[in-house]
Amino acid sequence: MPYLGGEETVRELRRALSNPNVQSDPLRYRNTILKVIRTMSQGVDVSGLFSEMVKACATVDVVQKKLVYVFLCSYATLNPELSLLVINTLRKDCQDPNPMVRSLALRNMTNLRLPSLVEYVEQPLTAGLRDRAACVRRVAVLGWAKLHNLHPSSEIDAAVVNELYSLLRDPDPVVMVNCLRALEEILKEEGGIAINKPITHHLLNRLKECDIWGQSEVLRVLQRYRPQSEDELFDILSLLDSFLVSPHPPVMAATLSLFLSISSNLPVISLAALERVSGPLLAACGSGSREMRFAAVCHIQVSATNLNIIDIYFSSYNSPTGRAEIAPGRRASDIASPVSD
Repeated sequence: MPYLGGEETVRELRRALSNPNVQSDPLRYRNTILKVIRTMSQGVDVSGLFSEMVKACATVDVVQKKLVYVFLCSYATLNPELSLLVINTLRKDCQDPNPMVRSLALRNMTNLRLPSLVEYVEQPLTAGLRDRAACVRRVAVLGWAKLHNLHPSSEIDAAVVNELYSLLRDPDPVVMVNCLRALEEILKEEGGIAINKPITHHLLNRLKECDIWGQSEVLRVLQRYRPQSEDELFDILSLLDSFLVSPHPPVMAATLSLFLSISSNLPVISLAALERVSGPLLAACGSGSREMRFAAVCHIQVSATNLNIIDIYFSSYNSPTGRAEIAPGRRASDIASPVSD
């Protein structure tokens, strides 16, 4: 159902945006643009203001730019011809001395999602990979993944892929993790990023620099790697040891998965790892979050069913508390299977 009074509201906003007195007052102009965004969020079709909003993005006010870009990315697919004017402004902003403006321009350039504009986006993204500001490199790396999603059938230039591989050694940990995600997306048909010994040890040595989700992503990708010797296996397990008792359940669960993956031929190591995380996993089953309880139960079920070495009894698994206790004398596979029902 269209918003009542929508057409009249759009006409008033058009008059305000075109008013020279409003345009000459930065604060009034920004507040008018804010009204456009607020009206858009109420369900009113304000696509007719596209031309006026394109003009409004030519400003040095970063807040105004953000508001205008929200509007333009929402309606770009309805105005592909006028969006070419937006690209010109965005490309100009990519040369701005302010790194926040450069990263904002790159992010919204890829958010326009217009196949016809891909040729205008590639050069700024390539330059963004070499930008001196980490925030710009973060956006540029993910921008290539968005570009690939826009044209899944086309291949990304090998030089770009090589540059993304080189950015795995970027001093900024977020850039490093973003490269992992981008390469996994771009090289999906080839099985994802190629994980070798130098990359594995580099990622493990920098794991502490990453945030929780970055650590989880790195640990997930490393499950494809297989150590080339027993000495290397124990070196990797030593690096992972502290993360096995991480206070963050996603990191702890990802570390356990990697532990079990690379030590599948050493049941003693697998048993020791499971014994160390049994307490935190059972504690997660009593979490106040239903999603956390479900994830913990699923993780316990998979681990216990595969190894048959943890005996667990779930008491009232469908209750709000979701308590879990150790039950001696019963096989995990006999108890864990009803939990998923």
